[in-house]
Amino acid sequence: MKKLFIIIISLLVMSSCSTTKEARSTKAETRIQKKAIEQAIVKNAVESKRYIIKFDRLFYNFGGMAELIPRANYLIIDGEKAILSTAYVGRQYDIKPIAAINMRGRAADYAVTDNLNKGTYDIKLKVINQGTVSFSVVINIGKNGTCSASVSSLKIDNVRYSGYLIPIPGNTIMVNDPGNSI
Repeated sequence: MKKLFIIIISLLVMSSCSTTKEARSTKAETRIQKKAIEQAIVKNAVESKRYIIKFDRLFYNFGGMAELIPRANYLIIDGEKAILSTAYVGRQYDIKPIAAINMRGRAADYAVTDNLNKGTYDIKLKVINQGTVSFSVVINIGKNGTCSASVSSLKIDNVRYSGYLIPIPGNTIMVNDPGNSI
């Protein structure tokens, strides 16, 4: 009786160990599939020029950083249209004080360089408003959607941001911003 009990217990223990191993392998497979899907979504958004970059940090030129509210600090690229709205801290070359960058215009000189080994994208573009005001934007997007951006103009110093990419699905309408029109 004791031997039968030991045999049954050992069979139960072995079967439970094998099921957890299978469960672990399926979890790892789903994680790998999720990463591959995420990378494909980022690649599709960059290639189709339809994405939103929400900035969550601003880095000072003299050191330090500031946490930003992502829903209020963003860059939207939707084909040829572009909206840049973000905080600014730094040196300025204008009579009026500049506390924020709010511009609605078009994306010109859009150039994408991809590094297939690392899975990153380097994007250079100019956001132009009616041909008078322009900002040069350099974006580095990682394969998982994290990004860093640098914005510069004739009236401000170079300022750096970090954030994350959100793809724009389908035929999305641009953000309504009263007072600003393309």
